[in-house]
Amino acid sequence: MLGGQRPRPPRQNDVVKKRPPLRVAPAATPRPAPGTSPGPARRDAGFTLIEVLVALIVLVLGVLGAAAMTLSAIRDSKQSGLRSQASALAYEMSDLMRANRNGPAPAYQEAVFTGSVPSGPIASCWTTGCSVSDMAKNDYYEWYQKLRSTSGLPNGDAVICHDATLLASYPACDNAATAPLVVKLRWDEKNNNARGATSATAVTTRFMVVTIQPY
Repeated sequence: MLGGQRPRPPRQNDVVKKRPPLRVAPAATPRPAPGTSPGPARRDAGFTLIEVLVALIVLVLGVLGAAAMTLSAIRDSKQSGLRSQASALAYEMSDLMRANRNGPAPAYQEAVFTGSVPSGPIASCWTTGCSVSDMAKNDYYEWYQKLRSTSGLPNGDAVICHDATLLASYPACDNAATAPLVVKLRWDEKNNNARGATSATAVTTRFMVVTIQPY
């Protein structure tokens, strides 16, 4: 029709395609300014140097404590072993006197074992034979050498005598005829309360008195 509105031509794509939403990159975490402390997320990321140092100090203290306890246990065990060895030596002497008995009267054993230590072994006891008295002297010498050896008591010494009133004194004895026969032993132990002290105070002299009945 003349003078009328011309019709619009149809579009080829009546449906407009939907575009996917644009992805927005997350904002970057701002870095803390120099001299300022990081935020909570930054603190939880790992251990600080102070925490590591505190952990090391605690570990070192624990190791040192365990080492000190181990050394103390070793020292106490050594001291207990020395006291057991001293007691065994005293009773060994009782057995030696009993083995060298000569008749009902023990006068000769007491004369040998309560006197001074023989200066050397009796050679005839290992070659041509020896008397009972010489055997007692040889046993006494060998027993004393065992006491003084490197495997014996440190700086060890012993006295065999009759004593009833001077038991706490070494080497004094009352030598009363009716007093019991005793073995007095002396040796050195390390002093637990003298760590780092000089050699004069680093040891403590110990004593033991054992009453024996050899007959």
